[in-house]
This record gives sequence, structure tokens and C-alpha cells, in this order.
Amino acid sequence: MLIIGEKLNSAIPAIRQIINDKDKAAVQELARRQAAAGADYLDVNTAHCNEEADMEWLVQAVQEATEVPLCIDSTSPAAVKKALAVLKGDKSAIIINSISMEKSRLEGILPLVLEHGCPVIGLTVDDNGIPKTVADRLKIAEKLIEILSRHGYDLEKLYIDPLVLPLAVNHTNALMFFQCLTEIKRQFQVKTVSGLSNISFNMPKRRLINRYFLAICMAHGMDAAILDPLDAKIMTLLTTVDLLMGNDPFGKRFLKAYRAGALED
Repeated sequence: MLIIGEKLNSAIPAIRQIINDKDKAAVQELARRQAAAGADYLDVNTAHCNEEADMEWLVQAVQEATEVPLCIDSTSPAAVKKALAVLKGDKSAIIINSISMEKSRLEGILPLVLEHGCPVIGLTVDDNGIPKTVADRLKIAEKLIEILSRHGYDLEKLYIDPLVLPLAVNHTNALMFFQCLTEIKRQFQVKTVSGLSNISFNMPKRRLINRYFLAICMAHGMDAAILDPLDAKIMTLLTTVDLLMGNDPFGKRFLKAYRAGALED
């Protein structure tokens, strides 16, 4: 399971304030802590700030603190370009989050993905919004895959996000998401990803819901998650489910975490 650390996102009020204040020390501390906790990528998002200028500042600040690659999280092609312009090292190592079948985003993000050959997260949304059925979300995924394939993109680098919606809105939203994961794997054989926080929006005990949601997603073959790596219980769940699903030969990672005191009951 690929772990994308979610903590440097301007949708979080405290992080938005840190970015607005240009508090480099606070940003870098969060970056280092997420990396130490096991994040494979660090999501960076400045959508709720001065997006383009702050994206440039945030990328530079984080890269001074850690070599963990970044997940550039923006709907704005201009902001993604700003990030790429100041990015150190191999640009094909980052993830762009995200592309979709929305016309403006497809036209703006696709050339950047193709130019740099980097992994990309594809969302099952178009100019009509997020479809209400599994079949319609799969149609969007298929269109994205067709377009990327036509341009010679390596589909091994594609992560489809079927976009989970809150349980508080519809009690079947998680079930629909699980069905999407299964069908994307069956029909297209590409990787899948999701953030966790949307499923529990406006519900109590959100971390509890997020943890069990992740476990079921993993059982349905999800390959990556955007989550809080500083949450010891969710990281314990991830390590344990990987063991149970046969993804941890001889339990090496589980035993390493146990010996390090990283497993929390």
C-alpha cells in the first residue's frame, strides 16, 4: 500500500494559517514527521491560499526538509506548472493529483503528465459532476484510460480515484466505492487510490470510520491511500491488513514495526 501523507493541505485551517504566515519551520516539521512515520509521498495543496505563489513556496520549503517525493495536489494547471518549475531532481518521481474528464482540467493537466511521464491520479468526474452510479464512474475511468493510452502513457503509473462521497449523504456511498474498486481492477487492471476523510464527513468518531473504511478498501485491492501517517492506529491497521492479505512475506514489515514499538492496539 502506497501512503500519501495528507497533512500539508490548505483545506485544514491550521495548515492554511501556517502557509499564509509562511511558517517554514512548521511546514518542515510536518514534512519530516510524516516522512518518519512512513509516508511514501507528501501531498502538497495550496488551493485555499494564494494558490500559485504559495504552491511554489510550499514545494521549496518541503524539499529543503525531506527527500520524500511530492504529490502535487491541485485542480489548477498553472499551480502544477509552478510546482514543477521549482521541483528539484527527477520530475517523473512526483505524483500529479489530479486529472479528470473535466474539459479544462484534461486540457491543462494532460500535457504536463505526458511531458514529465510522472504518475497521475485520475478522478471519475466530468463536466456533469460525479456520477451517481458505478457504471457511469467506470465509463469516465475508461475514457481517461483510452486518452492516456492513445498518447502512449504508461498505465502502470495511473491511479484511478473513484471518489468516495460521505456516508452522511447516502448510507450506500461506501458500498458503491467498494464496487468501483472491484470493477476497475477487473476491467482495466490499473491501480486505485482514495483519500479517507470524505467517507466520515459530518459523522462522529471520524477516525474510527476512516480506519475501517481503509481496511475494506485494501480488501478490495486498493493500491494507495491519502491519509494521516501520524495516526498510529491507522498505520497499525495498514501494516496488519497488509500482513493478513499476504502482501508482507513472512511478516517482515509487521515484525519490524512490532520491534520498533510502532504497533498500537
